[in-house]
Amino acid sequence: MKITVVIREVGKLQPDYSLDFDLPEVPRTGEYISIQRPDKREPFGEDVIVRNVWWRLTHPETAGFASEPKIGKVQEIIVECEPALSPYSSDAWKKLLIGARDRGHTVEDMTVERFVVPEAEFLKLND
Repeated sequence: MKITVVIREVGKLQPDYSLDFDLPEVPRTGEYISIQRPDKREPFGEDVIVRNVWWRLTHPETAGFASEPKIGKVQEIIVECEPALSPYSSDAWKKLLIGARDRGHTVEDMTVERFVVPEAEFLKLND
């Protein structure tokens, strides 16, 4: 199922960027998402928390009801997310979000228990 993940600007409601995904199901509000990109070594990347899910639907019926039932379709599913910090955040992502936090923006930490090795140290250990 095609989902558009919209990442908000830190501390704001307006979108910063969006990415399209083919997912097995729709993420739910409050769930954590870690996005791995080809320019970062696994498991490091961008971490977000789902805040809203917006379903855009179309329906062929123009009135409130019809004698012949008609079935509508999903036009688009948009998952709005807020940037967050996790043990899997890349160093660049951490720098961006810690800088925003230092400027007074609220940046949530994902509440997970993991052994944390910063990306730069991880790369030294694995090269």
